[in-house]
Amino acid sequence: MTTQDAPRLSVTFVTLFAVLATSTAFSAVLSDWRWFPPAALTVTAVSAGAVAARTGPGRAWTLPLQLGVLLVMLTILFGRNPLLGFLPTPATFGQLAELLGNAVETIRTGVPPVPATAGMRCLICLGTGLVTVLVDRITVAHRAPAVSGLVLLCVFAVPASLSDRLLPWWAFLGGAVGFAGLLLLGGAGRARRATKTVSPPLPVFVISVSAVLALLAGSVFTGVGTQGRLPGSEDDADDSARGEIGLRPFTSLRGQLSRDRNVRLFRVEGLPGDSYLRAMTLRRFDPDSGWRLSGLSEGVALRGRLPLPPGVSEQDAEPTRIDIEPLAYEDAWLPVFGIPVEVSGTGPGWRYDPVSGTAFTRQSSEVEEYTELAVLPEPGRRELRNAHGNPRIPPAYSDASGATPRITELAHRITADEHNPFDKAVALNRYFTDRSNGFTYDLRTAPASSANALEDFLFDGKRGYCEQFASAMAVLLRAVGIPSRVAVGFTPGESEGTHRIITTEDAHAWVEAYFPGHGWITFDPTPLTDDRSSTPSYLESGTSGQEETSESSERSGTPSAGETAERESSRGEQPVTADREGTAPGLWIAGGATVLTLLMGTCAPALVRNVRRRRRRAAIRAGRPGHTGAAWRELLDENLDRGSPPPEAGATPRGISERLIREYALTPGPAEAVRGLTRELERELYGPHPGTVTTRELDEAVAGMRTSRPPTPTDRLFPRSVTRRRTGRR
Repeated sequence: MTTQDAPRLSVTFVTLFAVLATSTAFSAVLSDWRWFPPAALTVTAVSAGAVAARTGPGRAWTLPLQLGVLLVMLTILFGRNPLLGFLPTPATFGQLAELLGNAVETIRTGVPPVPATAGMRCLICLGTGLVTVLVDRITVAHRAPAVSGLVLLCVFAVPASLSDRLLPWWAFLGGAVGFAGLLLLGGAGRARRATKTVSPPLPVFVISVSAVLALLAGSVFTGVGTQGRLPGSEDDADDSARGEIGLRPFTSLRGQLSRDRNVRLFRVEGLPGDSYLRAMTLRRFDPDSGWRLSGLSEGVALRGRLPLPPGVSEQDAEPTRIDIEPLAYEDAWLPVFGIPVEVSGTGPGWRYDPVSGTAFTRQSSEVEEYTELAVLPEPGRRELRNAHGNPRIPPAYSDASGATPRITELAHRITADEHNPFDKAVALNRYFTDRSNGFTYDLRTAPASSANALEDFLFDGKRGYCEQFASAMAVLLRAVGIPSRVAVGFTPGESEGTHRIITTEDAHAWVEAYFPGHGWITFDPTPLTDDRSSTPSYLESGTSGQEETSESSERSGTPSAGETAERESSRGEQPVTADREGTAPGLWIAGGATVLTLLMGTCAPALVRNVRRRRRRAAIRAGRPGHTGAAWRELLDENLDRGSPPPEAGATPRGISERLIREYALTPGPAEAVRGLTRELERELYGPHPGTVTTRELDEAVAGMRTSRPPTPTDRLFPRSVTRRRTGRR
């Protein structure tokens, strides 16, 4: 090692620390820490690549090697079908592009804190890896550590501009200490070259002062919020400041509910009872991105007598006059109660779509106060049970294509004892609110265990806030043939004298199911515990002595917790320039060995699994003795890789295969392929002639399992069939 190698190596390590410490600021915009382990692995690997290149004979390869290591890490963590477990293929690039596209969509529409989805984790790993490369080039290759502060400041700026919460103090502290270390090491190197001496107390003093200043700044400044105001510009004593809060479909709900300060949004007078204030409705469900707004028509001008929603009979009840004063709400959606008959005071440009039940504008969204004449229908149970006829609504409200077979089976099981749409809807609603079924209201959703977020919520996590509950019930309703949509708005708020006050804590999502003649009827499956929800009379237990027998009023159709679908196993994701002359060969070898060990150690389980898979497939193609058993073991390993337990001792092949078919909800093709493999295995085990299988049958069975439960990056990187010991393997 030359005399210059040691300080430059130190700068590389300080660069690694500075980037990791600064990246912790992303915790302000992400709802969990699943992003940090893969980001730390990526940054460490990129830094190790730089060390290996600079201690070798060709430092010109430093940048290509760093970028190559970054690509390999993204492939290992997020890629699809990598070659040898770590080399990217065309399918890998397609998968990475899809994940990054999903992350961009989350950034465009989401309100922090957003879930640390695979797309967001991939984007952060890519970003922190590139930041590491850039800071390393600035501080080590170009000896300009002061300039690296601009790059680190940009990392701070991203979460600061997105979050309305204080950035974590440790991010300020770590970033300041890391940057001060870069400055000191860079300055120390220049001083050594000039005077060969450095005063030891100076680094300690500068780093200490930087830490104190960072903590002071983190305490005083709150960061730039999503409303675009500088810190401290809002008047905490005045809740009527205009333009503070806007509502966007679903994604703003978590942002409203997790605000540090409760903001008063509306003052309402004339509301006779509890009723939800609806801002918009969502009718299209996409399994990958959830419920979305679609099909909004031009509607009619929001003035004069408004048309009734399709399929709703003329209401006998007199309209109620409700005065609504926005205090700190300004958006393109005008919230309304019940069925609006007439709305006044909004000004020009506002329109009403009777199909979706929403009022909106594409012009100025400023409204000071408006009055709504509304019908607040609350039909009885008997009327809803007898509702029949063809729906006069678009067929999109009945589209159940987003429900997987497993979800559809659950919906039919919950409603098996009910014989009309209303009782089925009540059973589904009570399935979520009955505590014995294990569902919990929480702003922090459970970690994902598969690619299907809805299945994760229904069968594994069972924890979330109103978005998850409303989304799940609406899909289950469609699965049993009941048209549904998700409504977004606010719960009734709290009484304050003669009026009600609705705040950000009342932001909510619920379900509306369609019943001919009555239109859209409210159901709320979210098990709130703070009395914010409103329970309609047709959902209250014990109502009904005049309308129906006690037996019918007590029927919930709710299965016990033991009758719910078999849960999948939870699978959390775990995650200076050296001169060429005089470089010690031993250090170059050690650096290269470090990078190689890091990559091979990470990729070893995947490599072993890949070799084992290829060996078995070769035996099947060649029809070698015992190839049927090899195909069966490959099928079991695919199951084990996804976190499922190994077969119990004494289990028969047929029993195992039927369990796999149920667990993965296999379609007829893959299910028959599994049964075919089982028959051939039984022939080999118990019959006089050996069984015969082909790779086509194995591929079809495995493809069905992968479609039902796609492998996560952790599954691919650390396959359980390799890392976990089983009995009776071979």
